[in-house]
Amino acid sequence: MPKKKSNFNRLTWVITELIIGLAGFVYGLYGTISSLPEILTTYIILLSMGGILLIVAIVQLIPILKKREKKYCAKCGEKIKKNDEFCSKCGEKVEE
Repeated sequence: MPKKKSNFNRLTWVITELIIGLAGFVYGLYGTISSLPEILTTYIILLSMGGILLIVAIVQLIPILKKREKKYCAKCGEKIKKNDEFCSKCGEKVEE
């Protein structure tokens, strides 16, 4: 019996990380600016963890977005690999 493929792919995970990181960063920043000195440490930790999560999510998002850029043949519309000089279907020279 084949495994069922999940719709919850890597991009979804990275966007979820981005949202949680942004929420933690903003809430930690707000709490750091407006809090009492007794609980300041909690907000600083939340601010730091949110910032780290944001950086990690952005670093993971860059290659995903670059990978999604695809080239197509101007003549026949076939997908072309990044380093190909000619279309594999019709033989047309690929323009940059």
